Amino acid sequence: MLILWIMKNRLILALILIPVHFMTSQSLAEYQWKNRLLIIFSETENTREFVGQLREFEATGKELQERKLVIIHALPNKFRSLIPNETGWQDFGLYYEMKKSKEDFEIILIGLDGGVKLRQSEILGTDKLFGLIDSMPMRRAEMNKNDN
Repeated sequence: MLILWIMKNRLILALILIPVHFMTSQSLAEYQWKNRLLIIFSETENTREFVGQLREFEATGKELQERKLVIIHALPNKFRSLIPNETGWQDFGLYYEMKKSKEDFEIILIGLDGGVKLRQSEILGTDKLFGLIDSMPMRRAEMNKNDN
């Protein structure tokens, strides 16, 4: 009986988690080939690192837009877009799906192709971010197209 109970509970858990994974993947897939994503994970909205990371972006609106960058803030159990347009909180499991670090703060950059290009647990400087993006083949093609 115990084995049957354990199997039943695992099945219920799987049925709960699969839609969360699908919804998270689906919500991120809408950005693929349109935007690069910078996802900032923090335990709360007031963590020192999160506030510091936002300060890094204060005067970079044009640079973020040129690089087709969308900034998303993910907390446990909810996330929202901050830049270019702030949205309301959404209740998907993005935090648990994508966050890998055991640190309270993590930031990842996802390229236009949907691949993770950078993952780190400290504040990301704009020079490093823009340098990394500008070195990517798709970004170089965008810059060449804009120069012509």
